[in-house]
Amino acid sequence: MTVTKTVPVPIREWMETEEQWSLLAGYMLDGSGLPGPRANLELAESFAMSFARPSVTETSWAMLSSWALISDHEAAANDPREFLPFCAVQASCAHYGYADAVRRTLTEGLLKTAMNDSRWRLREAAAIGLQTIGEYDFSLLKGLLDSWKAEATLLEQRAFVAALAHPPLLKEQINARYSLDMAGGIMEGILSSEPGQGDREHYRVLSKGLEYSLSLFVASEPEAGFAMLRRFAQSGDPRMLKIVKSNLGKARLSKKYPDQVADLLTALTMC
Repeated sequence: MTVTKTVPVPIREWMETEEQWSLLAGYMLDGSGLPGPRANLELAESFAMSFARPSVTETSWAMLSSWALISDHEAAANDPREFLPFCAVQASCAHYGYADAVRRTLTEGLLKTAMNDSRWRLREAAAIGLQTIGEYDFSLLKGLLDSWKAEATLLEQRAFVAALAHPPLLKEQINARYSLDMAGGIMEGILSSEPGQGDREHYRVLSKGLEYSLSLFVASEPEAGFAMLRRFAQSGDPRMLKIVKSNLGKARLSKKYPDQVADLLTALTMC
């Protein structure tokens, strides 16, 4: 279950009155850390956790929804205003476990939009939000991913693996196995298709996600995990080889399972 953290008093006060929304927006923008290489993740988390409760008023929800819908035309990447939808997407997910059906449906729409956003921070907000849902109740996260995976875009698939590559979620063996299966299905999808010209950037983003996330899944479920890596390495597909090799280079595998890693690296040189 998600533990509600203490948040600055003005946040809850200002969100409850529409006339004070601008004060809260100013507070968030001043503390955003943008423009810059790193947004204020601590402030974003505190804001999100203020929604991790059942008693979120319609006024507060309306503010959250309006922030979440700020587009890349209104707030481009690294613009301080990008911080508002970045926080709002995470906050809607923090509320998801407590929300009614209407708000859950709205949050799912916000997640879909964020997963496919042109701004990498919004895509990251979606992944963090999914992790928050999974920490509250993994079955809720699983239900969402299972309902979306058949028609998932490349960017949505990236969000899936990024969300699952979260150590707190992988402590349970059943969750680690689910994550391996999800990643394996995505890898099979790559093998069976060739991204079109317009998809190449989206594929690059997905590949980057797979190049680190598999190592977390394998470290949590090594027997099945290394078997999966071997299977994709044996495909000989250059895309698979790049993903497998990158994961084998991660310390969580190379230090804990040096023999298995060395064996697979030898097999890679023969492909």
